[in-house]
Amino acid sequence: MSTRDLFRGAVQWLAEHLPADPELRPALGFVSGDPAEAARTLGDRPAGPGRAGGEPAKVPTVAATARAIREGRLTAAAAVEGALGRVAALDPTLRAFTTVCGDAARREAGRLDAEQRGGRLRGPLHGVPVSVKDVIHVAGVPTTASSRVLDDLVPGEDACAVARLRAAGAVVIGKTETHEFALGVTTPQSRNPWDAARIPGGSTGGSAIAVATGMTPGALGTDTRASIRCPAALSGVVGFKPTFGLVPTHGVVTLSWSMDHVAPMAPTVEDAALLLDVLAGRDPRDPGSVDPVGGPYAGHAGAPVAGLRIGVPAAGFAGAQPNVAEAVRRALDGLAAAGSVLVPVGEPAPEDFEMANAAGMIVSRAEAATYHHRWLAERRDRYTEETRAQLEEAAQVPAAVYLAAQRLREAFRRRMRALLREVDALALPTALVEAPRVEDAERFLLVLSRNCIPWSFIGFPAVSVPCGRTAAGLPVGLQLVAPPFADGRLVALGSAVEALGLYPLEACS
Repeated sequence: MSTRDLFRGAVQWLAEHLPADPELRPALGFVSGDPAEAARTLGDRPAGPGRAGGEPAKVPTVAATARAIREGRLTAAAAVEGALGRVAALDPTLRAFTTVCGDAARREAGRLDAEQRGGRLRGPLHGVPVSVKDVIHVAGVPTTASSRVLDDLVPGEDACAVARLRAAGAVVIGKTETHEFALGVTTPQSRNPWDAARIPGGSTGGSAIAVATGMTPGALGTDTRASIRCPAALSGVVGFKPTFGLVPTHGVVTLSWSMDHVAPMAPTVEDAALLLDVLAGRDPRDPGSVDPVGGPYAGHAGAPVAGLRIGVPAAGFAGAQPNVAEAVRRALDGLAAAGSVLVPVGEPAPEDFEMANAAGMIVSRAEAATYHHRWLAERRDRYTEETRAQLEEAAQVPAAVYLAAQRLREAFRRRMRALLREVDALALPTALVEAPRVEDAERFLLVLSRNCIPWSFIGFPAVSVPCGRTAAGLPVGLQLVAPPFADGRLVALGSAVEALGLYPLEACS
């Protein structure tokens, strides 16, 4: 089935499921945060390692790299050279990067080392190498969105998120590959770090590869439907989609202004939280941005999870490959052994997943078509057929259909907010299948993103945490979902999953 057919199917579905309540209005902004709800049931972080046994990681982590530099056991220059060495060795096969900023990264590392010799650390990420998805602006570096359409865009300033990483001392190693304009879940030009015959997931596929291979300890990406969590699950890293608006989108090539999330990827949940602590906060240039509630987020890593009620929706496991379902169930059993309470829940139901996909596709693609209007008029032949088909179909969606999708969105958001007052989090597989082979990927387009789409659609925070492997040795991700602004709760639960030792931390090679 082509992408054009999928979109037409979504429009047809919506026409048959229009909201019945004439008084239901879509929200014009996101729900406000409730500090008491965000902090509910979270205890203090105990001393000791986050992962089982406290064994040293076999992949460079954000926390370990920052600590080694801070304590003088590693220089920023050495950290950068190590990252660039991994890029040179692995990128020709895996295609994680669109642009490598080797010379600029070396110069920046030199400045950071000089500052440290002078007694100054720039911030908590001093000297830590990071990569940036190529829909996010880095000053002086081309932004291509992995497309021929943008062959002349060189931004003059950093995106807000990149500027915040730099201010904290991070060093940008380069820009990473994405599905063209982030409009897909495969990143077809790149390869899975655990099996080069398979896809890495998308659209933040390049960032997932960079983290999984140790090219960079941290990475910055975006998530509009599944774009952080899908590649995180398929490539074996942590992908943390925060509450909508928590990280500003200023300086990001827009896909959907009401669904785009800027989000971190990293080897561990604590690493992702460290990045989120730097990234979060309102920016007046982004009217959808919000103030953080419940931080600092890294402080929740290792917090006890006893007593937390975890809703497990049966529909979230429907159609899952047996190896995938088994790995996720094993992780949930581990959380239960740690004192969490597993609660079977009937929502989201199968029809909710169907609705979120159809209505979410209409909202995101209609907004994308509006953004791309000028380029479609001037550079239509530079798009790939897949992307062009989505945008052309979306440009024909009537306003009434778009608004009906928004009304369905609001009704679903209200129901899920109510559900997450009864339980503290939801748990389900991130992706229902292991990473597909490249030649088979088209068959799995909807399956890959199915469990992720609802939470981007309504802006709730969600994290994908590696929780095991399939018989083929491919990673499996557990997705945890919390109510708005309870991002810290996901850090506690995610680090508790890591402490089970079901997915040893090691780099691909």
